[in-house]
Amino acid sequence: MIRAPLAAVLTAVAVLLTGCVAVEVPVAATGTAPAPESPPPVDASSAEERIARAIFDRVNAEREARRLAPLEWDEQLADVARGWSAEMARTGQLQHQDLGALLRSGSLSGFRALGENIFTATGPVPAGTIHAGWMRSDDHRVNVLNPGWNRIGIGVHCADDGSVWATQEFGRTVGADRPAIATETPPQEPIVRPEDDGPRCA
Repeated sequence: MIRAPLAAVLTAVAVLLTGCVAVEVPVAATGTAPAPESPPPVDASSAEERIARAIFDRVNAEREARRLAPLEWDEQLADVARGWSAEMARTGQLQHQDLGALLRSGSLSGFRALGENIFTATGPVPAGTIHAGWMRSDDHRVNVLNPGWNRIGIGVHCADDGSVWATQEFGRTVGADRPAIATETPPQEPIVRPEDDGPRCA
């Protein structure tokens, strides 16, 4: 794990697996698919929301460039992502939450599978650095470019010590008209939004 100043630390997870491949979890999905929602506005009042929106736009730009259906924003997933980013900042530990338990708890009614990417940096890196880091990592790119996901929520936490913590929650809703969740690693290039720019923690 790299902890040098401004060094990004990344990890990706697949639900219920120790490896980094996204799979559908074998739990009984309940409820109906929640309606998609609007992502944070581009000119959101908080830096955390502006960063989340910038990452959301970059994710869908990558998917469009590879002829993949865009991901719709889901506020339930965003709430989970925000909470987990804040929890990682509180503990100082970059680790995944138990997404299988989250699905089984019923708090995300209407979802049948989840995936997660997490990130931390010791300084206020811009949104583009977070996105490009995930795109340059094979394991994270599996989630970002997975044809099986149809929803996403992103949560960013700007900690008092200057560090930034970010979580992407990917979801597949009940009855989603998407291909099976893929396990193959898509090629890295071309990354259409590789720039280290965009909003950052103040």
